[in-house]
Amino acid sequence: MTATRVREVARRRVVTRTVPARLRIGAVLAAVAVLALFLAVRSGLGNGRDGLRVVGHDAGPQVVHTGDLYYALSDMDGQLASALLGGDDPAGREAYLHLYDQRRGEADRAVLEAFDIAGKDPAGRLTVQSVLDGLGRYERLASRALVLDEQSKHPPGVAPKQVLELYRQATDLMRLDLLPKAYNLTLESAAIVRETYAAERSNVTRARIAVGVTGVALLGVLVALQLYLTRRFRRIVNPALALTTVLALALTVTAELALGSAASHLREAKIDGFDSTLAYTRARAISNSAAGDQTRYLLDPERADTYEQVYLDKLQAIAFYDVGSLPKYAQNLAAADPKLGFLGGGPSVALDRFRDVEKSDTELRRLAPRDRAAAVRFRTVNAAPAFAIYDDELGKLISQRNAVFRREIRKGDDALDGWHRGLPVTAAVLIVLIALGVRPRLAEFR
Repeated sequence: MTATRVREVARRRVVTRTVPARLRIGAVLAAVAVLALFLAVRSGLGNGRDGLRVVGHDAGPQVVHTGDLYYALSDMDGQLASALLGGDDPAGREAYLHLYDQRRGEADRAVLEAFDIAGKDPAGRLTVQSVLDGLGRYERLASRALVLDEQSKHPPGVAPKQVLELYRQATDLMRLDLLPKAYNLTLESAAIVRETYAAERSNVTRARIAVGVTGVALLGVLVALQLYLTRRFRRIVNPALALTTVLALALTVTAELALGSAASHLREAKIDGFDSTLAYTRARAISNSAAGDQTRYLLDPERADTYEQVYLDKLQAIAFYDVGSLPKYAQNLAAADPKLGFLGGGPSVALDRFRDVEKSDTELRRLAPRDRAAAVRFRTVNAAPAFAIYDDELGKLISQRNAVFRREIRKGDDALDGWHRGLPVTAAVLIVLIALGVRPRLAEFR
């Protein structure tokens, strides 16, 4: 055998050993890239689902329930004060007690729901249990005050001292113990929503980057393997690898779109739905509590100054002005829109109705020192209806924002639906196609 022949045989042996090795390495790299893409997509989907679950199905709804609890508790106390203020007016008393019973039922249901949602959280369950126990004590005091008040047969606006003493115990229990605990439940749930939203949205963003990087890497390996086969075996295209490349591109793009859609819907649900619902729910609950302070201002003259200051503090939470008295507050509210507070940020129908409430309150406080009976009548005929219209407007806003919240959460869930089944199947198909693409070429070297 000549030297040239020996070199030719050696070269063929080297090529024979090298090409299969390179094909196997390329196939393994492609398979690893598929697994990396699979893990990146699965991680992003998990983060998206966790965010939607906590914000849309766990802590988010809990905030709404605890907001309902605060509203029901505060209105219970307000309706009790109205019933005591009404005196021997049977029609008014019956209407107030009907609302009191209605709110008591709502409070009982809200407490049970809050207890159920608290799950295994010991601190949350302890707080809810404390609210439930306190509510029982409040109802006993309220019942005694109502019985004594009915027996006294007093005219509107002049409750007996014994009745006032019992009501003071009840309202102090409500305002200083039950309502702060209910509010804390809302704050705790809202904090969970904010933290989960920030964390999971950040995780989804990182997952999208990982999906993009691994997807590009997979496409790069597939294209390189295709080019190698084309150059080495002089075939224009490998059908299996071409299909793998198309599917990999489709998977990468679809995953990016799904994760982006879920993140977008989560953002809309949090900002336009949850945050707005929470703000208006708190505004309604605090407004309702302020309306109760207006009633207590008339019911208990000895504490009138205290209730007036508390009333102003609550107004500042709804629409803030840097003033220290109710007359100055009314002047500022009539002259300019608030920049801060739940209704701050610009004109709105709710703000207009809030102004109507404050106009009637100004007139009520003008009448009270001179003619308490006239002030009580004014509250029934003018102030209470104005507040009811304002409260109804807030209720509409809450319903609208809550509908946005539920819609966006549903769309986010839909964007991720089906991936838990489709993703593993797609990854397996890609690996099988890679094997089918290189197997015939490897068979040529056997």
